Amino acid sequence: MRTELTEHDQQILAQLANLPDTAKVPVKVAAFHEGVSEKTIKRRYPIVKAGKNFVRVGDLRKGASASA
Repeated sequence: MRTELTEHDQQILAQLANLPDTAKVPVKVAAFHEGVSEKTIKRRYPIVKAGKNFVRVGDLRKGASASA
């Protein structure tokens, strides 16, 4: 079941290419970007916990195989 992105999440997704590698995005935005479930993102990428779960943009750019 795919989660709908809020307007804020859609703005983050649109700016993803312009964000620095150190930026953090919500897991659901990362999942939508990668075309996989949030559970898959949590399994394959290092998670940064700051109230909610986030993924570093740099980790997304490297890909799942680089962080495994």
